[in-house]
Amino acid sequence: MRVRSWTFLVVIALLAGMVADVTAAPLRQYGYFSSRYERTFSEPGLDGGGNTVYLDAPGAWSHPSLNLMFQQQVNDNVKAFLNINGSGAGTLDVRNMWGEYSFNSAFNLRVGKIYRTLGLYNEILDAVPMYIGIEAPELFDADHLMVSRTTQLMAYGSRELGDGSLRYTLSMDNGEGEPVLDVYPLCLDLRYSTGNDQLTFGTSLYSSNGALTPDKSPGEGSPKGGILPWMAEDNFKVFGGYTQLNAKSWIVQFEYWQSPHDAVRDASLVVDVVNSAGINEAQLDRFLLDVTRAPDDTNVRVPVKFDVKTWYLRSGYSFTSNAGEWVPYMQWDWYSNPETIAAKTWGGDNEAGVADDGKFNKATLGLIFRPVPQVALKLDGSTHMYKFNGKNEKYSEVRFDISYVFGL
Repeated sequence: MRVRSWTFLVVIALLAGMVADVTAAPLRQYGYFSSRYERTFSEPGLDGGGNTVYLDAPGAWSHPSLNLMFQQQVNDNVKAFLNINGSGAGTLDVRNMWGEYSFNSAFNLRVGKIYRTLGLYNEILDAVPMYIGIEAPELFDADHLMVSRTTQLMAYGSRELGDGSLRYTLSMDNGEGEPVLDVYPLCLDLRYSTGNDQLTFGTSLYSSNGALTPDKSPGEGSPKGGILPWMAEDNFKVFGGYTQLNAKSWIVQFEYWQSPHDAVRDASLVVDVVNSAGINEAQLDRFLLDVTRAPDDTNVRVPVKFDVKTWYLRSGYSFTSNAGEWVPYMQWDWYSNPETIAAKTWGGDNEAGVADDGKFNKATLGLIFRPVPQVALKLDGSTHMYKFNGKNEKYSEVRFDISYVFGL
């Protein structure tokens, strides 16, 4: 986590205030965890002769969520928060930590490692039992994020407007790779909610404000942000809008996002990707000036411009019975990234990166059962649809997730 020393000093000072202030409210401790089963059926692949074959993957259990959260209101103006993550039930890491000073409802300052406000889901993805669906929207899918999920400095506030409230969030950070001199990325979110939260709509804009570097190199896995590992530098933006409707027992959500990139590829890294990552013909044509020549540093298209785009629609209906709460739901996700590749190890993803044109659709139907508010059992199935090896293909996957919230 790359934050400047002043960030640590502010956070440490605020956390220290929790100990020093005997009037502080009791420390709140709560969290979530989940276990998940997934299996894939008839996923297209290639045999040694370039022919399409269809393979079933074995089912697998995982533990994608374990979050321990601590929050304290130090006094009327100061509060602090810590979120410790242990996904995989293995090594713990700090997912969030921040201290906050509230001047008034219109201006609050938060410093630390903070989930950026962008759309409806980024700030709540740890709270698995609480939202409809199992998987994140594609812009926050871990192997093809549009932008890094965290930021380091945030100002936010709200004011009453008409029958509802208007909220703004402005944040800044170091960027996704190493900090770059005189480059300060910014993210702005504006949203309006009616007084009863029946309707929320908003827009977000992120700008790198200059050329940044990737946080991963080819061979180190998927990046934690929007810059692919074979880039020497990338100047990019993310913008879009969202809306959510709560009407009686219905919830309906829609978001659209676009991310234009003006990048410079690292020629030697592209050669490694071409030689070792098993890219398809369309990707080879994007990377090389002449596909009939051997890949070398002189045969790489170095400057590149491309757009990453996505949208999704989610809807759920809640009703209760003597057994508990039931929420059937549906989702439709669309995602396009012409620059990515399939191999996750090399920084790609196995959805858009597998498709001939870098695009895929995913349709999902599911059901949530909550016997008590703290427990959620979720079952859903998805169908992926894309163009592969010159033909329109599809495959299916099923997921079962059991999640629990404690301490609230």
